[in-house]
Amino acid sequence: MPPSPDLVHLACHIIPIYLLINYVIPGVLIHPHATLSSVITVLENVRRDVTRLLAEADPDRVTTAKAAELMTLFAEIERLGAAGKVLYTRRAAEGVAWRDEGHRSAASWMAEKTQTGMGEAMAVLETAEALKSLPETTEALRRGELSGPQVKVITHAAQSDPSTEKELLQAAATRSFKGLTARAAEVRAASRSAQEEHDHARAIQRSRYLRTWADPDGAFRLDARLAPLDGGRLLSALRDEADFRFHEARKSADHEPPAAYLADALVALVAGEPAAAASKDSKHRPARATVSIRVDAQALRRGHVTRGEICHIPGVGPVPVAEVRRQLSDAWLKILVVDGVEVSTVCHVGRTVPAHVQSALEERDPTCVVPTCEVGHGLQNHHWDVDFVDCKTSTLDNLARVCRWHHDLITYEKWELRPGPGGWEWREPPGGCNFETDPPWRDTG
Repeated sequence: MPPSPDLVHLACHIIPIYLLINYVIPGVLIHPHATLSSVITVLENVRRDVTRLLAEADPDRVTTAKAAELMTLFAEIERLGAAGKVLYTRRAAEGVAWRDEGHRSAASWMAEKTQTGMGEAMAVLETAEALKSLPETTEALRRGELSGPQVKVITHAAQSDPSTEKELLQAAATRSFKGLTARAAEVRAASRSAQEEHDHARAIQRSRYLRTWADPDGAFRLDARLAPLDGGRLLSALRDEADFRFHEARKSADHEPPAAYLADALVALVAGEPAAAASKDSKHRPARATVSIRVDAQALRRGHVTRGEICHIPGVGPVPVAEVRRQLSDAWLKILVVDGVEVSTVCHVGRTVPAHVQSALEERDPTCVVPTCEVGHGLQNHHWDVDFVDCKTSTLDNLARVCRWHHDLITYEKWELRPGPGGWEWREPPGGCNFETDPPWRDTG
């Protein structure tokens, strides 16, 4: 089946934009007067054609497969457009156009031109400035491989340690945006000295707050900024209560989003009416909230992390090693020290995973192991190698943690999770899966 005319027309405009970013724009920086007029003419023609295509677009009259192709093409155009904007931003800010148009700053002018807030405009300017010392990121941007948010995260982290630039680019290519953000936070934490880590933690503590307001439709809203350890304790308590409510709801086939159960848990805990505490089943009665922290042994002994080491709370982010050492005697803290302990050799008969194996599993798999998923709540243990029914054992090397969505795909739709070089591989069912006619999900009740 030949591609639709709209797809062909749109694809024809991606190539000129790509060539502009990679070949013409560098030439402009060297000989601007020779090629600037042609660059602007081409870009104006592209803008005009894309505007016309959108005006005539009727998304409901194309197949979902064609809609996916169009979405992908527009996403590529968006990345290329963001690349051109960032590449020219710094030079534009050096001029006087923003002052001639009555703006008090280049950021104010940028915000008006891009129809964004001041904060986002300032972030673009900072990103453009940082790119001067990050050549590989600049090249990836020119090739349209990075989105605006990805570039912002990479430049912010790589500024503190330029030697991590390649590693961050690899994370952007292989991990989700959430995963890239988490890795960037680890890079920034590892670049700080013990004193800088302490000062950073103090600054967060001093800037803590909780604010409330009402939406126009009457909904109550709140926003909080907390120290990582406090956030970890809060999240642990909320998840325990939310998990209980989720399992109770499943008994009556009542399904709501995880965020809804977390909201109910927050109200119940603050009001002193947790549902789990009222349960007659003692195994569901909540213990004191426990926060698990993963820390490298050398970092714990030294007092701060260095490159390649980590000290963080899964689902929250990096925490200062010094703060963890001060809390060593607290019962609510569970510290998982990584020091070459071979827990993978432990084997236990029975479906219940031994506590020390479960702790090691949670440390190893803080999020769903399916590539790019990284959901961190409601995870389930999966016997990937030999099913429990066959082996009757629960060992670390036979376990992986996956979210409920992917667990259902494995259980009901025959998708496969297998270890591969450097990570996990997610494989389609034998014979493939047609998402147009055979969606890989099931209401499990």
